[in-house]
Amino acid sequence: MPTYSDDGQWWWDGRAWQPVTQQPQQHPMPQQQPYPGPPPAFHQQAPQPPRRKSRTLMIVAGAVALVLVASVGGALVWKNLSGDEPAATGAPPAGAKIIEPGQPVTAQTLSEVHPQAFVESFLKRQMVAPIGQLKTIRFENPEKFLEKKDYSITDYAVDHRTNKFSLEYTGFSGTGTTDRKCIDGKSMMYIDGEGLGWQEDKGDDDCTRQPFFTVDGIVSSGLTAEQADRVLAYFHQEGDGYLNAAQPTLLTTGGRTYIRQVVDFKTIIRDDQPYGTAVSQFAFRDCGHNRDSARWFWATPFNLAAGLHMVYYLDTKTLLPVAAYQASVPAAGSYPDKTVQLVNYAFPAAVPQVKQPKGPGTLTFNLPEGWKTR
Repeated sequence: MPTYSDDGQWWWDGRAWQPVTQQPQQHPMPQQQPYPGPPPAFHQQAPQPPRRKSRTLMIVAGAVALVLVASVGGALVWKNLSGDEPAATGAPPAGAKIIEPGQPVTAQTLSEVHPQAFVESFLKRQMVAPIGQLKTIRFENPEKFLEKKDYSITDYAVDHRTNKFSLEYTGFSGTGTTDRKCIDGKSMMYIDGEGLGWQEDKGDDDCTRQPFFTVDGIVSSGLTAEQADRVLAYFHQEGDGYLNAAQPTLLTTGGRTYIRQVVDFKTIIRDDQPYGTAVSQFAFRDCGHNRDSARWFWATPFNLAAGLHMVYYLDTKTLLPVAAYQASVPAAGSYPDKTVQLVNYAFPAAVPQVKQPKGPGTLTFNLPEGWKTR
């Protein structure tokens, strides 16, 4: 029997809150690797959405040590003792310095920005992009990530204005690769050997419904500027202490220069319950988009009580993310989720039109700092 939210508008599917208008089923493909869709259900209890009338939040130490410095007007002020000094919790100061697209990006200018304000500026830029394209790889834990074996790449783009999407998939295993693509609304699978090539999988309907993973676990594209502002306001108010940003730096590798931005999205405690990436989910829920849409899901591979350690790599011209490393930080007393996810971002002018290649069309992935933990 599903667990429903207090208002009856959302049900818990074992991964995330979903609108009651849609209770999707998983569609595994008949090969070793699962076709793109919801991840396996995690062993976690379904959290209830935070009660909006309660505004007082407590901050829980995550990967760094925190010391209470002062209490002013009931608000907690914390000092970080790690090497990476995070921005203050709550909203950034008015007029906090950031860099806008087109402005010089140097080690000096990056050292002068307010880290939290800078992160929020590119998160908003990401949210208001009408089309978001994510290429993701997920691993059960850091050890599996470092082994670089038995994993899959999923590439999907969604235009939330039209609900048009594209979807491609490559699974890697000890026996070879499995490639699938949505081509003209049909699920096509490449069968190597015997000259079969591309064949339609008529028993699969994943190319007729929008894929689940249209968010990176933190924010979604396709929002209006006002809705994006509401997401950030939720972070400031309901999620005070959630976003903790280090000072951005420049990274040059593989002949390209990126902005490297470390952000720790930390578990916070509210009403005696831990909330990690659930803060992002509830911010999305309350931002004013059409919550009854059966096409716009919030699904994440991370335990919602867990925090998330992220390393973003931004394009120095657009100041949008092009890649990210994500590592789950389990909350004390909760399921010890250690998921690692890698993300490649793109923000195309139109949803890519997937063509049937002559060969398997195996997907590739760009990881600026290589296969190592961050």
